[in-house]
Amino acid sequence: MNIAIPTAKTAREHRRTLASVFLDQGGLLERVAARMSELAGNRATDTGAQMVHEHLETGGKRLRASLALSACHALGGRAEHAVDWAAAVELLHNASLVHDDIQDGDRMRRGKAALWARYGSAQAISAGDLLLMLPFRALGRYPATQQAALVQILAEYAERTVRGQIREHALTASLGGDWGTYFGAVSGKTGTLFALPVRGAAELAGVSTDDASDLAQAFSSIGVLYQLQDDLLDLFDAKERGSKGSDIYAGRLTAVVLTHLDLHPTDSDEVLAILGKARDQTTAREVAQITDRFVEGGAARQLLDRTERLASDLLAADSLRGAPGIRAVAQELVHRVLAPLDIVKGAVRE
Repeated sequence: MNIAIPTAKTAREHRRTLASVFLDQGGLLERVAARMSELAGNRATDTGAQMVHEHLETGGKRLRASLALSACHALGGRAEHAVDWAAAVELLHNASLVHDDIQDGDRMRRGKAALWARYGSAQAISAGDLLLMLPFRALGRYPATQQAALVQILAEYAERTVRGQIREHALTASLGGDWGTYFGAVSGKTGTLFALPVRGAAELAGVSTDDASDLAQAFSSIGVLYQLQDDLLDLFDAKERGSKGSDIYAGRLTAVVLTHLDLHPTDSDEVLAILGKARDQTTAREVAQITDRFVEGGAARQLLDRTERLASDLLAADSLRGAPGIRAVAQELVHRVLAPLDIVKGAVRE
C-alpha cells in the first residue's frame, strides 16, 4: 500500500512536524475540548449537561482525539479539519467509560468519584446515553458528502464497541472464557476505539476505503495492546480506581488471569472461586493474595513480555510499511501506551 504524504517535505522534516503535532497539537486539543463543551450544553440549566461536563472534567489523556488529529495530518490532510471528528471520537469513548463504571461497579474514575457514584446509576446511564448521541451532532459542520461518510463510520464502529462491551462482560469466572473469547472481546471494545480515530481521519484525508480499513485494523491491534497493559496495571493500583485489583472484584477473566491459569492450571479452582464471588463478598485480603500470586507465579512477567513482543510485531504490519507518516504516529502511540508499564517492569523484573 502506498499512501501519499506531503511531498514538499523531506522524510526527516515530515517526522519532525508529525512529532510536534502529536505531542502538542498546536492548540488543536483545546479546540476539541471547546467543541465537546459546546455540544454538552449549558450546565446551569440542564442536569444532563452538568453531568457530562463533570465527567469530562475528570481529565484523561485525550489519546484518541490526539490520534485523530495526528493521523489526519500524517495522511496528508489538515489536522485542523479533524477537530470535530476528534471531538466525536472522544465523546464516544467517554460514553463507554460512564457505562463501564456502572457495569463494573467502579466508584472511582481518574482519581475522582465516578458519575454513577455521585448521581446514581439511573442518571449516570442517561448521561452515558447523552454522550453516545453527541458525537453525531459533532459532525454537523462537515460538507454533506463527508458528513454522510463519517456518520456511517461512527455508527458502524459504535456498534462494534457496544458488541465488544457485551462480550467483555460475558467474559467472567461464572460464565467462562478463554484466549479466543478474550481477544474477540477486547478487539471489539478497546481495539475499535483505537481504529475509529484513524478510519475517520483517513476519510477526511481522502484515503481509499480499502487502505483506510487496513490502517484502522493496524491501530485496532494497538487497542488490544492497550488492554493488555491495562490488565497488568490493575495489579498495582495504577488505574486510579481507588484500589488495586478492581478487575478481580469484578470477576473478570483478564489476560493476567488467563496467563496465570496457563502457567498454573492446578490453581484454577481456587482462583475461579474467588473471581466468581459477588463484589461485596470479595475481601481485600483475597484480592491481595491473588494479585501477589499473579506476580510471584510469573504471570505478570510473562504477560509483560508478550505485550512487548506484540508491540514489535504490530509496528511491522504490512499496512504501515508503505506509509511512513502514519507508521510514525503508530510508533508514538505504542510508546505512550507502553509508558505506564514502567511501574510493572520494576516490580516483576527486579
